[in-house]
Amino acid sequence: MAEMFSLWNMFRIGWRGVKLSRRVTNAAVSAQTQRRYSTVSSRALFGLLFDIDGVLVRGRTPIPAAKQCFRNLVDGDGKYRVPVVFVTNAGNSLRETKAEQLSHLLEVEVSPDQVVLSHSPLRVFTQFHDLCVLVSGQGPVVEVAHNVGFKNVVTIDMLREANPLLDVVDHNRRPKDLIPPSMDLPPIDAVVLFGEPIRWETNLQLITDVLLTNGRPGNPVTSLHYPHIPVLACNMDLLWMAEAKNPRSVSGRYFFQKEQHFLK
Repeated sequence: MAEMFSLWNMFRIGWRGVKLSRRVTNAAVSAQTQRRYSTVSSRALFGLLFDIDGVLVRGRTPIPAAKQCFRNLVDGDGKYRVPVVFVTNAGNSLRETKAEQLSHLLEVEVSPDQVVLSHSPLRVFTQFHDLCVLVSGQGPVVEVAHNVGFKNVVTIDMLREANPLLDVVDHNRRPKDLIPPSMDLPPIDAVVLFGEPIRWETNLQLITDVLLTNGRPGNPVTSLHYPHIPVLACNMDLLWMAEAKNPRSVSGRYFFQKEQHFLK
């Protein structure tokens, strides 16, 4: 017992020494930082990363405190006092469009170079850029895909029109008369999920067809291909909110994840 008590005292003394050392070190760093900041006012010593949805805006409504924050972050000429970057898991638009929206909502100038969207990292996925990719989302998905580097793009609508018998949940979209022949499309090498599409039943069904047929959805399923062709998902959120009072569910993305698990 005496040995345990002695060890405990040694631990307490040592821990006090660590905390004292930390306070001294932090004070020294703080003083050094203040000296550097006072002598080199033109150099930013840090930068800021801002999430967008729920932090600066809700939907298309800016949060009042965020607007005041950015009034303090720019000087009299409208230039940022420190580097500022905006990050978001949204992925159904171009950086230029998001920058223009932020400029309007926050009443400060935001350039596209300051915006990082959920699909921005795809620029470095160069091994996929020459492949034929099926893109899912809404908005200018073809333009977004080309903007991040993809050269051979097939949309869900293109795939649906080429294989009209694959999308039959909506009875109004079913072929009415003769069964139309399927059109030739190149085999799909990868699937890219930019964001939530409007018709999840169509997207979910056709993406599943693509995975089960190894990129040839017009063919029958003869065997399960594993590993299946790559799926590049830019935003895996299951919930979002915007201006609603309660969170909105991305049910299609949830079921697609379940389907992915089933395929594996």
